Amino acid sequence: HERRGARMGQYVMVEKEGLYQFNLCDSNGHVVLASTVYPSREECLAGMDSTRALAVGAPVQDGTVHGFGRVAAPKCRIHQQLDGKYYFVLVDDAGDALGRSHAYPKKESLLRRIERMRKESSSPLALEE
Repeated sequence: HERRGARMGQYVMVEKEGLYQFNLCDSNGHVVLASTVYPSREECLAGMDSTRALAVGAPVQDGTVHGFGRVAAPKCRIHQQLDGKYYFVLVDDAGDALGRSHAYPKKESLLRRIERMRKESSSPLALEE
């Protein structure tokens, strides 16, 4: 579903020493989600497929709020680092991390990145490095 006049995002798969990882990049080339490391190309492709299937509808669980409510997986879980920056992890139905975002100083910025990930999650595999 290509947007009129807009570039789509893309998945970029990287191989290093027999291990694989993908990055979901937005239309500006920024990484919105960096996957976990996979032992094979096939498992990495399956991780992309899971991201495509789960990202759009995954609810947000804000783990930075005292007494936060638990949300069943799949979900986007917000975390906070010791330096105060926020990041999210996309969790699949089994409770395993598919990937995580960069860290952002403001939670509002992170929430915008979650929305960007949802919009770009249906993107194609565009590049293997």
